Amino acid sequence: MLNGVPYKAFRQSLSIEDRRALGTFFSSQELARELAGALHATMPEDGIALDPTCGIGDLLIAFAEYLPLGRSLLETLRGWGKRLAGIDQRQDLITMAKARLVALARARGGFTAPISSLDGFFPNIVIGDMCRETKRIAKADGLLFNPPFGGISEHDISEWGTGKLSAAAILLDTLLEARSPKASIAAVLPEVLRCGSRYARFRSKISARSVSGGFRSHGRFDSWTDVDVFTTLLTPGVGALWAGASAPSDVVGNRFTVRIGPVVPHRHEKKGEWQSFICAKTVPAWAVAFKPHVSRRFKGTLFRPPFVVVRRTSSPSDRKRAVGAIVVGKNKVAVENHLVVLMPKDGRYKSCIGLLKVLQADATTDYLNRTIRCRHLTSGSVMSIPWTGSS
Repeated sequence: MLNGVPYKAFRQSLSIEDRRALGTFFSSQELARELAGALHATMPEDGIALDPTCGIGDLLIAFAEYLPLGRSLLETLRGWGKRLAGIDQRQDLITMAKARLVALARARGGFTAPISSLDGFFPNIVIGDMCRETKRIAKADGLLFNPPFGGISEHDISEWGTGKLSAAAILLDTLLEARSPKASIAAVLPEVLRCGSRYARFRSKISARSVSGGFRSHGRFDSWTDVDVFTTLLTPGVGALWAGASAPSDVVGNRFTVRIGPVVPHRHEKKGEWQSFICAKTVPAWAVAFKPHVSRRFKGTLFRPPFVVVRRTSSPSDRKRAVGAIVVGKNKVAVENHLVVLMPKDGRYKSCIGLLKVLQADATTDYLNRTIRCRHLTSGSVMSIPWTGSS
């Protein structure tokens, strides 16, 4: 009941597609204990900890490990029931969460007394939608948060994003608005929220809510969830939000103008003049003098060689994070949006050679692995690469 068997059984009973639709990917013991320990240190002695997307209760169980035992099983459960709160949309998950908390109380206290029903225990762990349970959230002294990682297209967000947005971002925004001003939030979140350029305005909004916090990158959430995540403790007060190491003084952006390729093949109609065209599939890795050999009609922004392109798709598991190539030739080039374009400010081919050496350096891969663990490089992350390993 306590060591991951319920999650295994749940995985076996639902397809990966159904679990993605429901957002039911549960915290590991390591992550749960990290979040619970961080939150417990900020809580008053008799404070209420709430998980607004509690699932089968992994985070609540980790927090309950810090709660005192009573003289009996009933006394323990009544005491824990005053300190633990949770919300989930599924009755079966709520029931499992309560049953697991009972199992933890038995294991910790060595209690053997039977109980005939879960009814009446943990009255604050309830069926509901966190977006509608704002009053319940406001009563909590601290919040544990492992939100769904999928995307949501239908929403009323306009201040910081449009189109399909991360469910984790939308729900964190809701949680920050509903929480007590004194409540901290211990959360596991997708890396894209911390370092994706699309969520820059989202990060600004969070900072404006007078919360701050560091981060710890964890890589892939688990073997069944292809999302890189980080943990954070958001505490009340003005300060840095998810800040990394101080930026080096000499970076790629000082020497190169950085743009994302503008051509979206499936979206842009083939109109305008014929242009030389490159995409991520046609440019060889680490080429020092690639001449485009494909053309297409395009009437948008073009780039004049020499310049460097870097593949945007980039995983922390890759041997090299910033795979580049130098594009040469006499004609301007249309570039696909899966490539980052770096144009030397001095216009020199020699500068492109220098950049390729920087991109190939192990120090660059190490830097990107520390700063951006989502699966696509952004123009900002490429601009911030330290200029090292090249004369």
